[in-house]
Amino acid sequence: MDSAALKIKGDVHSDPAVLEKFSKDASSYRILPKLVVEPKSETDIIKTLEFARNQGLNIVGRSGGSGLSGAGIGDGIIVNFKKYLNRVLSVEEETVVQPGAILDSFLKQMSERNFMLPSVPSSSALCALGGNIGTRSTGPRTARYGTIDAFVTSLRFVIPNGEIVDTRNPLPLRLSERLIRIREDYLSDTESRGIVAKRPYIAGGYNLNALSAYFDPRDIATHLMVGSIGTLGMVTEIRLKPIRHRVSLGTFVAHFRDFDQFVDAAIRLKALDPAALEFADATCLKQVDGKILNLSDPEITQTLMVEFDESAEQAMTGKEIIETYDVAEIREVAAGSEEEKALWENRRRVLPSLWKYAGSKEWILSSIIDDVAIHLKDLGPVIKGLNSLMNRLDHQIAYFGHLGFGSIHARPFFNPKIGDLKEQIMTVSREAFNLVKQYNGTLVGEHNAGRSRSVYLEPELGPAYKYLRKIKAVFDPENILNPGALFDTEPIYVNMDLTR
Repeated sequence: MDSAALKIKGDVHSDPAVLEKFSKDASSYRILPKLVVEPKSETDIIKTLEFARNQGLNIVGRSGGSGLSGAGIGDGIIVNFKKYLNRVLSVEEETVVQPGAILDSFLKQMSERNFMLPSVPSSSALCALGGNIGTRSTGPRTARYGTIDAFVTSLRFVIPNGEIVDTRNPLPLRLSERLIRIREDYLSDTESRGIVAKRPYIAGGYNLNALSAYFDPRDIATHLMVGSIGTLGMVTEIRLKPIRHRVSLGTFVAHFRDFDQFVDAAIRLKALDPAALEFADATCLKQVDGKILNLSDPEITQTLMVEFDESAEQAMTGKEIIETYDVAEIREVAAGSEEEKALWENRRRVLPSLWKYAGSKEWILSSIIDDVAIHLKDLGPVIKGLNSLMNRLDHQIAYFGHLGFGSIHARPFFNPKIGDLKEQIMTVSREAFNLVKQYNGTLVGEHNAGRSRSVYLEPELGPAYKYLRKIKAVFDPENILNPGALFDTEPIYVNMDLTR
């Protein structure tokens, strides 16, 4: 391969140190690419796509590299948007941003203009807007305000044949006609629509709900791209409609001694439509290096964090609900206070704290079933079922996540000194899938599809799965973009770095 033949204004890297850097993301996987390209323009992207086709290489788009499902790596060309295509072009009623813009920097600029984007994941200091679009990102306030998809107005992207698509304008006729046909087929397929309707709110894979929610093919294309993990096109411009900043009117931290009371409280609090409803279990609480969540009380099993922003009456009702239970402590956190800042910083530190804990034990904390999505009414039996599974397999496990929209981050610890590690991982993954499927849950949730979980999409979706294939064929018939991350996925242990 003659990388010198790729003549672009951006950077082309083939040196081993750069390739090694981009062989990993925040998941448990490692794949060495052949090239890393850092484009400065759409023209650079078009030239890179042409080069990839001529060389028989695949392409994976990447920005922050914080993905947890193994969708930001590949053995072809990594296109890194973060270095050059990282500008916030405007912050107005319609905000325009490039895919490499780091989320925290973008949020700061919005806050200065009294805007907010509620879908803020815990990795906001690292993740970029391109990845947020690719995964259909969430955050604590998704409980009330929805995923990032709810704020996307249109997108500009390049498809593998080098064509630029801007969903603010009419689509190329070929795309438009084929999307309309897929929509018509889907709407007439009551069995498939019934399966999709039973999935949890944040279930991943292509957003098939867009086929029934929208009529205009421009809107369909926009909302299929959101959550497509870079398998349909390479986004170059993101247009969002943010909302005016909302202040918390009541945030409470409640430490529960009894698991069943915790579950009952979560369901009742969710009915109040809180801005955020988060949780962490005792394993997490013991590890977080903070002042609010790392309690030493051995009786505490779960902690709920709930925030209200509609009215003081709503917040008071939430507090009254919590007070009906035998909680170890209720802490009210004042809006705008240092304590509030510390609370959410503690929450962001949960996963890094678990990584540190696993390292101290020489255990592996692999991202295998960290993306469980359920209907909240099934919270109790799902966690009890997972606990029973882990007890039988002799694995310690930690839970945290976003109960406000049914997201459970289940993190089993694997001891490489006990038995075959690949077999342990495969068993946990397979049996966890079988469990959550009983409750119409999924392992492909908030962090979306990727090498650690896409293998379950076909058995989960059944006849509806064919629409994912049809959509892929419209945009990327030659399977150049991110192969192996969504379709034809290898067994989950393949390319897994079992030292992480």
